[in-house]
Amino acid sequence: MTQPNAEPTMIAAARATTNAPASPSRRHWLKGMSLTAGSLMIPISASWLASPEARAAGEALVEINDWIRIDADGTTVLGLSQCEVGQGVYTGLPQVLADELDADWRRVRVEFVTARDAYRTAAANEALQQFVGASMSATLFYERLRIAGAQAREALVTVAARRFGVRTTNCVTKDGRVLHPQSGRSFGYGELVTEAAKLPLNPHPRLKNDSAHTLIGKSVARLDTPSKVDGSAVFGIDVQVPDMLCGAIRMAPTSGGVPLSVRNRDEIRSRKGVHDVVLAKDAVIVVADDYWRAKRACDALDVEWKAGPAADSTTILAQRREALMRARGGVATNIGDAPGRIAAGGKVVTAEYHTPYIVHATMEPVNATVHVRKDKGEIEVWGPIQGQDKVRWALGGIFKLPPEKVTVHTTFLGGSFGRKYVPDFVIHAAVASAAVGRPVKVIRSREDDIRHGFYRPCASGRFQAVLGNDGLPRAMHLRVAGQSMYNVIKKDHYEKAGYDETMLDGLYDLVYAVPNLLVEGIDVPQPNIPVSFMRSVGSTSSVFFLESFIDEMADAAGIDAIDYRKRLLRHDPLATRVIETTVTSAGWHAKPRPGVHRGFGYCTYTGRGAAFSTYVAVAVELCVVNDRFKIERVVCGVDCGRSINPNLIRANIEGGIGFALTNTFKSQITFANGGVEQSNFGDYPLLYLVEMPKIETVILPSDRPPQGCGEVSLPPMAPAVAQAIRRATGVRPRSMPLPQTVTEARALASAGVSENAPA
Repeated sequence: MTQPNAEPTMIAAARATTNAPASPSRRHWLKGMSLTAGSLMIPISASWLASPEARAAGEALVEINDWIRIDADGTTVLGLSQCEVGQGVYTGLPQVLADELDADWRRVRVEFVTARDAYRTAAANEALQQFVGASMSATLFYERLRIAGAQAREALVTVAARRFGVRTTNCVTKDGRVLHPQSGRSFGYGELVTEAAKLPLNPHPRLKNDSAHTLIGKSVARLDTPSKVDGSAVFGIDVQVPDMLCGAIRMAPTSGGVPLSVRNRDEIRSRKGVHDVVLAKDAVIVVADDYWRAKRACDALDVEWKAGPAADSTTILAQRREALMRARGGVATNIGDAPGRIAAGGKVVTAEYHTPYIVHATMEPVNATVHVRKDKGEIEVWGPIQGQDKVRWALGGIFKLPPEKVTVHTTFLGGSFGRKYVPDFVIHAAVASAAVGRPVKVIRSREDDIRHGFYRPCASGRFQAVLGNDGLPRAMHLRVAGQSMYNVIKKDHYEKAGYDETMLDGLYDLVYAVPNLLVEGIDVPQPNIPVSFMRSVGSTSSVFFLESFIDEMADAAGIDAIDYRKRLLRHDPLATRVIETTVTSAGWHAKPRPGVHRGFGYCTYTGRGAAFSTYVAVAVELCVVNDRFKIERVVCGVDCGRSINPNLIRANIEGGIGFALTNTFKSQITFANGGVEQSNFGDYPLLYLVEMPKIETVILPSDRPPQGCGEVSLPPMAPAVAQAIRRATGVRPRSMPLPQTVTEARALASAGVSENAPA
């Protein structure tokens, strides 16, 4: 039994850094594999981490480098360091590796791999770590995997050439074989790998020419689809390990609340099947034989809570608006003299915009299975982990172990959008496991997942511009106020820069040509509201502000919105190309059919730390059906560099648009009486399938390396929809979520929340 707050630093470390009866697993385990703690029936390779001697004793696969193992029969196992959250890396990255290797794609198997430096990257202003985020997997691993594949291919060719008695230049590779065309002889990779694995790897192997690629650039079918259809794919919530218990979690009714005591703790612990009631820093965890017993016992807890500081959405909005008018901001960009030019007079355009807090709301709520083996000084973790090293650092720090003593097994993730990068849910499972001395799977209910998530910060913007005689902005002053995420999770970076770059995405690095520009960010702290990364980070807010303001300036100047953008982007041919392609594909210049209203949005999406630049534009068509707005069609043009797999790009674009439309029309977290008012999909709804528009994705050819595409279609959607709503109603919405009906739009205009202008 643990005492109240026995591990007071555990959950704090994470902050700083459907009731149903028990039933058999809803997924079938893969056949023919043993169920052990070290070899779970999921696409994980614990043996990948073993020594060559251990591997030789336990399996026929031979490792040729950090990414490739080959069996004697030619089966090729490709390592995947990036977690699969639906974005398609389970197929796309192995495509790159297999192409350079010239593997037989029909005999390829993919396994998640972890805990080696080869699998780590350095995110902007971060330590080297294994993680997935910021749409950077293709960008950061494309060259690395090509080299790994080419290294292995070169070693295999070297061995084959020796056996043929010829030069390596007389050999070719195809479908997992090395061939000597002149004699017609060949060897399969499985016949060569043992000897090839002993050769030193060439750090600079010869890479294929683009024309020689057989997989890169092809719309290869997703490798994870069959297992997700037949139920054999294992997500974190499906994990089963020997001697495992289940935990349900109870969190405070207010944000930041902490448990002081459980008044009926002894009664709950005496229930059949209940093993313990564990107090963590911010929660109470009931550990039982199964989740149903744990959940029912958790619901019966009588907890004395210490409430967190009050949080109220009305007050928070008022604080942001006050900050926009009076607070001094951190200067991110200062070109020329924007305030002076605006103060000098002329045609001045001013607008104020707002976005709310939103939550990830993943279909698979956060969960983790952890076994803390105190006697052995090691910890084993299974689950939907987006930041493997983040987990190692957190648990290693809490239990005073070196990070390498924390083994992390990655399962499939049932959605994440950034949520499962934060290890709070893993820490809860570790606390429970340490208390009972057995592996424990802790599942957080959707209600607690929504009420105690890590939120995308709200934001407000006040934009001003003065237009020249040509109608284009001579000066712009852009101010954004909200809770700074970086001042919470990257305080050193925030203090050094003096502003939060995530709050100013697309603004401090403005792509539009403006000779005088001042961009400021203002932190409005909310100590009781946890915030973290979410899909598209700050761009959903800042690009909504910017693109809406571009439309407002174009209207004030009497210039077509598309032409206005092109004039401001004359210096950037890639941006102009995407806009023109999207406009043409959408038939923008043709008169729309009666009742259809159009909107347009553009974004140059820059990856964190300038890792990549993706150019994206959207054209939307909106109609009104029984007073309700309906998005019928979206055309999205995207230049995301070289295409590894066009099908995956389309899937990311389409999924991003659906995600964006949910945020645009529905998503909003509000606070009252110190806590979150929403709790489940009943009051935090997602876009219904019937509401999904027809989407046409136009992928522009490019000779640039692969760029990010997972988040890029989100930012321009809301401003494009807002423009279409204005054309349909004469009302320009300036706050998200946008109104869903004509009646709502006009009511907002009457209340002074939105602009009411002639259509």
